[in-house]
Amino acid sequence: MERLKQYAWQMILGMALLLIVLFAFHNAGAYKTTIGKVVKVQTEETGSATNYNSASENASEPTYTQKLTVKVLNGTYKGKKITVKNSYEYSLIDTEKCRRGDQVFLNISGEGEISSATVSGIKRDQYGILLLALLVYLVLILAGKRGIFALVSLAINIGIFVFALIMYENGADLIRLCNIMIVIFTVCTLFIVNGVNKRTMIAIAATFMTTFISIALFRIVLEYGGDIDYANLDYITGGQDLETIFIASISIAGLGAIMDVSVSISSALNELVVKDPNVSFRQMIRSGRELGYDIMGTMINVLLFTYICGLMPLMIIKIKNQIRLFTIIRIQIPFEICRFLIGGIGIMLGIPISILLSAVLLKIRRKKL
Repeated sequence: MERLKQYAWQMILGMALLLIVLFAFHNAGAYKTTIGKVVKVQTEETGSATNYNSASENASEPTYTQKLTVKVLNGTYKGKKITVKNSYEYSLIDTEKCRRGDQVFLNISGEGEISSATVSGIKRDQYGILLLALLVYLVLILAGKRGIFALVSLAINIGIFVFALIMYENGADLIRLCNIMIVIFTVCTLFIVNGVNKRTMIAIAATFMTTFISIALFRIVLEYGGDIDYANLDYITGGQDLETIFIASISIAGLGAIMDVSVSISSALNELVVKDPNVSFRQMIRSGRELGYDIMGTMINVLLFTYICGLMPLMIIKIKNQIRLFTIIRIQIPFEICRFLIGGIGIMLGIPISILLSAVLLKIRRKKL
């Protein structure tokens, strides 16, 4: 009977998320902007254009013109089929290629009859909602109640982050905001996901200590290691305190991995004490160390892959524009390497700190009992 209820709940959840996804794919009526669906595409090469994004002189790339047959999905002209031209360049850096089945935003002019129409962009929100629905379904199915808590903490953290950006836009100090976010992210995430208990308190304390030591080490290196040329940071604009922005990003680097390490070790050692109250301090240290060996390599690699994922699109664009790989590594990669190293140091420090705090505090509690 219990399993039948579980299957029923999974089916209801799946149907609800499916309805949300279907609405996302057919929500043109919710937009004020005119939306159309591409039903036919004819593409031809029309010549070449100067590639101003290339580092080499006189660089050119093919240009293409598409004749699109688009069915209007909303607004005054709903149901009508119109012909729209769309031009794009081979690199697709600042132009877009349309495909059959794409939903596009349209700029339509004319009263009563359409005099002209252009494509202003491709509608992609439905794919984001599809991925989000899949994530929610997998989290809730595989983790159950804990999955609900994980999603709640995720929503809260996103809300806090957006609120902090608004506060920064209104003139708040960035470093202070980051410090507050670190505290709230850690406390909310661990309390909501793991509950209010001794091992969660240990994980929070270990996370705070590890993060503080990592940031302190970075500031010491920054103080005695010489000035950094922040002019090579991507997307910089004038009038910004670039050093503060970089230090703020370093402060949050690896926070999730540090929390994961702290929770894993404190939970494992708590379970060890529960099963064997007479376990010695030395045995707890040894068990924690073995666990640290197991999670150390994977967590550092997770951090590495995360930064590689963020770097890859820009690196490929720059290489395509004939900027040498050595130049990219020498000028721009060091910032990401610095973030990765601070995060990796945090993971390595988090292991012994979590082990010591867990062993000491859990044994103290057992002795009192």
